[in-house]
Amino acid sequence: MIGGKDHIVSGLIARRAELAGVIDQLQHQLDQHRADLSHIDGVLRILASDLDPETIRPKRTYRRSRYFGRNELSRLCLSAFRIAAGEPLNSDDIAGQVITTKGFNAGDAILRAAIRNQVGSIVKRLHRDSKIEKIGAGRGLDGD
Repeated sequence: MIGGKDHIVSGLIARRAELAGVIDQLQHQLDQHRADLSHIDGVLRILASDLDPETIRPKRTYRRSRYFGRNELSRLCLSAFRIAAGEPLNSDDIAGQVITTKGFNAGDAILRAAIRNQVGSIVKRLHRDSKIEKIGAGRGLDGD
């Protein structure tokens, strides 16, 4: 029986070595980025002595969704609102329309939940930018 585990152990050793290599590479990149940031902070302190570089907020990196192109989900959400013609929609309604429009599997509950979460973020941004209006007493409204 021990001989049957050899291929499993060797596979795990290979996978561990691979992950350790990835971690080492990422650690090296992180060290380099920290050094670069330190140099930029130094130059900022010299050129703009009244500026504290620590007060500069980090910029969030953009994560592209594998399901949608750039701004595609925003356009699909706005399209759902246009089709609704003033009728109230919730995130699940919009997610259902998006799934149908894109031709995704409508029965995939995990995909629907993921798209519903993305739609919720889009709807919040659209409301913040005064492109849509919240009505009703649904979850996520101000004051709830």
